[in-house]
Amino acid sequence: MISVGRRVQEAIDHMGKGEITLALTPACIALDITAQRHSNAKRSGRTHFKKFIQDYLWVITYIGFPGLMTPTLRIPFSHPEVKADAAGNVGIEDIIYHIIRCSLIHSDQPTAKIIWNKAVGLGKDPNGNLVLSENLVWGILGAIIFSPHNKAEKIPDTYWFRIADFQMFISELWGRIDLAKRVVKLHTGIDYP
Repeated sequence: MISVGRRVQEAIDHMGKGEITLALTPACIALDITAQRHSNAKRSGRTHFKKFIQDYLWVITYIGFPGLMTPTLRIPFSHPEVKADAAGNVGIEDIIYHIIRCSLIHSDQPTAKIIWNKAVGLGKDPNGNLVLSENLVWGILGAIIFSPHNKAEKIPDTYWFRIADFQMFISELWGRIDLAKRVVKLHTGIDYP
């Protein structure tokens, strides 16, 4: 079996080449395994995946959506794979699971409805496409790396991770959610339990 560490390494290699959609496959596999560990489940599943996203949304949004950090996030968006609430809003955990994981990773259908960019953290274009920051992949990788369930993972010392203005060896960050909390508190004044 390929380890979570190796999947993270592969995703980072793709991100370094600007291959965002290729980076998502190993990132989502690592996220599936991490969510399974987080839920102490024998198999990965939708509920476990979404619960992990919800529990780590503060770090995903802090890294993945510049200028935004929240424990919950709902946006107006329409997609056949996702059921919106009465106001037409969809939770980011549904977008990450149904749109990114299922539609982009497990389907050969056109990926329409998502536009990746460097400038906008999160938005919607005039055609109804969801505009996502490329940093979202880094936010997902951050949640995986900092999860205490992955503390035994390994990656070569040549791989670094940046959160705010701190850049550190990933090999020293596995399972260190305490470091992510300290960086967030230093920059925002918000203390996550």
